[in-house]
Amino acid sequence: MARAIVVDDSPIMRVQLRKLLAQAGCEVVGEAGTGDEVTRLYEQHRPDLITLDIVMPGKDGLAAAAELLERHPEAVVVMCTSMTTRDKVVACQKAGVRHYLLKPFQPDRAIAVFRHVLNRGTP
Repeated sequence: MARAIVVDDSPIMRVQLRKLLAQAGCEVVGEAGTGDEVTRLYEQHRPDLITLDIVMPGKDGLAAAAELLERHPEAVVVMCTSMTTRDKVVACQKAGVRHYLLKPFQPDRAIAVFRHVLNRGTP
């Protein structure tokens, strides 16, 4: 079974992502409410997938993704965010984020994205 980490400052969103990841065949092995914990959690659990929100207290998701992917380019990151500005999308792509899933997202679409990315593709 694939393993995932969920990082979002909203407890409700973390619960929703846990359910969707379970439906996609992932066990959630860690979660956090800020980007400050991303690299530590990745190094501790070595998950197959990390979901990140962009807007969070402390280190935002974009900075956390860039830092993580610089140290661990093999990490698979999916941004799950409501930020739709072109500069944020481009910055995520440049950092190496695999996919950008916009909130509110359709559950079936999110599950499909998670399954596809876990198969090492990009939708």
